[in-house]
Amino acid sequence: MRRTRCRRAARIGAVAYVAAMAVGGLLVGAHGPSPLDGLLFGLSQPGLNVLYVFVLMPLAVVFDGGGGAGDGGAGSLALACGLGAAVNVLLLRTVVCFARAVCADLPACRKRRTPAQ
Repeated sequence: MRRTRCRRAARIGAVAYVAAMAVGGLLVGAHGPSPLDGLLFGLSQPGLNVLYVFVLMPLAVVFDGGGGAGDGGAGSLALACGLGAAVNVLLLRTVVCFARAVCADLPACRKRRTPAQ
């Protein structure tokens, strides 16, 4: 029961993080440049970099676009921050799954490495 409660809380936290980043990007984008731009971009790193390198830059090359995600106004800033936060959630989930897999295999590895007596 405890594990499902923890997973549910993690999912709610992830959705709240992505929604807060999207709403924050929308509000900051609607009001123009502000000191909160750096905070939003900082909170959405490294997911925002992954999004730029693997999605937006290839699309700009394919469609011969000259602008980045910040050129479109409030909507594009909200989209960039929200998608960057979603990529962060996926990266964190991958790290947690990897750590669980290593922890599950660790006792078996130790048992195999123990010399026979």
